[in-house]
Amino acid sequence: MKPALSPLGVFVGLCLAIAVGCKTAKPDRSTTSAAGASDPLQPQVTRVDYVDADGFDALLETALISSQPVIVVQTGYDKPEWSSRLNEWIAAWNASRRLPGFRARGQIPPVPTVVVDGDSIREFRFLIDGLMARVEESAHASGHWWAERQTRDRRVALLRPYSLRFHLGTDGHIQLIFFHGNYATQYKDVVRALVDPAEKETLDWSPGYCCSLARVHVTRSSGTE
Repeated sequence: MKPALSPLGVFVGLCLAIAVGCKTAKPDRSTTSAAGASDPLQPQVTRVDYVDADGFDALLETALISSQPVIVVQTGYDKPEWSSRLNEWIAAWNASRRLPGFRARGQIPPVPTVVVDGDSIREFRFLIDGLMARVEESAHASGHWWAERQTRDRRVALLRPYSLRFHLGTDGHIQLIFFHGNYATQYKDVVRALVDPAEKETLDWSPGYCCSLARVHVTRSSGTE
């Protein structure tokens, strides 16, 4: 005849059973994601439409504060002729290259050498290089936040981890793609999936800026449509 279990023994046994059940039912957060969510291993893309308003500054800064992996600023411009507000952000990114740990301004890695038939990419790069040569002058004359040193220094520091790509999309509008260096190993795949650039460049992440065109845009520009 089996000895009767004491009340204490019964209580301990129930506690152990409950503990084991909870442990086996708990999902592994590192391998699961919400139904319908994108690949959790792929960097998330945050898109911000450019408008000449304080709300744009707030949205972009919020994305930078949370260290979003990829931030795409979508403009409605086919040439870098937007208002000075966006130039302030570009100037802040440019100034972030001069913080300790980066090479001097004149030694920023140049735009990658690419081979593309036609003059489209050369023309686009010429426009962007011209913008970068005068962007701080535009920022100084803007009358927005650039003159506020505390705000400027904060935003310069927030932009430091990011590279910058100027991309002319299939719709003929320029996008600014800020890509966080923590995700540099995924840069190539993400950029290809995001904008499908036409250039035969290596697509390796670097702290400098570069330019690219969408394949369809290059085809139309070359007259081979």
